[in-house]
Amino acid sequence: MSHDRSCYDFLAMNPLPTTRQLAEGRSKDKGGRTRRKVVYEEAMTVIERSYGDYRLSVDGLSQRVFVSRRQLQRAFTEAGTSVQERLHAVRMQHAGKLLRETSLPVSEITRMVGYRHSAQFAKAFRRYYGLAPTQWRKKALRENDARFPAVKGVGRLSAA
Repeated sequence: MSHDRSCYDFLAMNPLPTTRQLAEGRSKDKGGRTRRKVVYEEAMTVIERSYGDYRLSVDGLSQRVFVSRRQLQRAFTEAGTSVQERLHAVRMQHAGKLLRETSLPVSEITRMVGYRHSAQFAKAFRRYYGLAPTQWRKKALRENDARFPAVKGVGRLSAA
């Protein structure tokens, strides 16, 4: 029986680390904290990409980042928040941006940020921002107008 020498040559040039070498290279928490941070970051990436999916839940998110529900919850707890809080905050931030920067109807924005019902969205939005979506939009537009007043004859129709 003949053996391929290339395998032995490779191992001779690249010896496998010993158990002691592996143990010395580990952090004290054996990767737990580091792993949870990676899980949190991966989950936040999924939330940022998928916040518009009304089906996105803790269970669905845990499946997408390949960890158990409990591991996902631990990662968010360690970051000082919860999965639901972060998902809600991301949805509300995107809703605010859409209300401020577009003239889309609230019903359309509702669906774009992951809510199925406008009433449910309006209640969540009011809790987050303190105003109903339409009131918030009007206020945001007024504040924007105050920061960037129209120059006569430029931008807006002027009553000449």
